[in-house]
Amino acid sequence: MELAEVLRFIRTNTEWLYLVIYHNKLFFIDYWSFVHFFSGILLPVVLTNLKIKRVYSISTLILIAYEVVEISLIYFAFDVFKPETIKDQFTDIFIGMSGVTISSLMKRKLSFQNLNFRLNLYAVFSSLIVAFIWVGFYKYKYNVEALNTNGLNLWAFLWWCICLFLICQFHIRLKNKFQNEKLYYFSLYISYLIMLFTIEFIGYKILSIREIYHTDSTALLFNLIHGTFTLHLFYITSPFIIILFFESIKNLFEKFFYLNSSNQLNKQSVIFEIVEVTE
Repeated sequence: MELAEVLRFIRTNTEWLYLVIYHNKLFFIDYWSFVHFFSGILLPVVLTNLKIKRVYSISTLILIAYEVVEISLIYFAFDVFKPETIKDQFTDIFIGMSGVTISSLMKRKLSFQNLNFRLNLYAVFSSLIVAFIWVGFYKYKYNVEALNTNGLNLWAFLWWCICLFLICQFHIRLKNKFQNEKLYYFSLYISYLIMLFTIEFIGYKILSIREIYHTDSTALLFNLIHGTFTLHLFYITSPFIIILFFESIKNLFEKFFYLNSSNQLNKQSVIFEIVEVTE
């Protein structure tokens, strides 16, 4: 694939992120703002896991450097991002720094909180990110106009957040109940399929809700789950995607909370023993 095609692909598939949600003379919020916010939260976490010092200062520099690179790409005529105003640039940095501040507060306040509380927080965080990426890039549009919103389809986003969160809850609460790991994943997958086909049956057969943006849609099974190959692939694999993402987030944050703190090694060993017992 040529560079021009790659840039065109990125530009086409990030178009929805530029939808303006709110703006005034000083402030500007679009869906990119959420990307910058979550990036700001994750940057100190990832840098801490890499055992890099001064994570908050470096996170700030990375956020600023990203905006510089973005401007440079436009200057050199790489048509990958839309041009932004200075107000947009400062807003992006401010929102990213808000995420960095949230990470700092979490490290101070959540390190010694109940583990179940943190696991639920990771489940919410993971579900929001995966649902945001999937729904935004698939570009859902329904035949019922009341269910459509520009940029990110909030109806689809809500349902995917709920679905992914429930999968995480199943994983958190029931994994340690199964002695056989294969039986556990089989039970999780069957439960997911029952939930998925029930929701699809109600939506498609009873309420006559159709996804109409993709004209090449086909049914996956039982004349249900109409969509492209990409949709079918995601629907089939989403339980494993969210569990993998949840486990990655959990491991990153647990290390973030306990690395570079007093009695580091003792605290680390204790927390991972607890996590393993919970699993």
